[in-house]
Amino acid sequence: MKNQEEGENMVHAVRHVVLIDDEDDCNFVSTLVLKKAGFIGRITSITSGAEAMQWLRSLTVDELPDLVFVDINMPGMSGFDLLAACERDGIFPNGHSSVIVFSSSILPMDIERAHSFAFVSGYAEKALDADRFNDYCAEHIRRKAA
Repeated sequence: MKNQEEGENMVHAVRHVVLIDDEDDCNFVSTLVLKKAGFIGRITSITSGAEAMQWLRSLTVDELPDLVFVDINMPGMSGFDLLAACERDGIFPNGHSSVIVFSSSILPMDIERAHSFAFVSGYAEKALDADRFNDYCAEHIRRKAA
């Protein structure tokens, strides 16, 4: 019972999650998973890398999301292109957001490339489940407390 309570506390400590994936269905299912995990905060879904870049550039420090899930394979600006642009523009790392690459790819070269960005804190294979989401919340809270 204690572990469940700790997990719920971690989920509630996360206030804003961003899903960046060109597939509306994936964003919809991920939103359901977050709610199943007990997440009651804000969820922002963005369906293109270019739109995500524009949105991220518009944020103030107080508006930064806690967790950002980024799909790799998106038309136009891929997830890797987005991560590189965010790094170049100083959006990430920012001391507040944890970035998780979220992909159906299990290719070692994709996983290695994702981890080549120092600010990427995880690589999640689709589909996300409640336990993995809770783990990412806990890791985010631990990282911020350090």
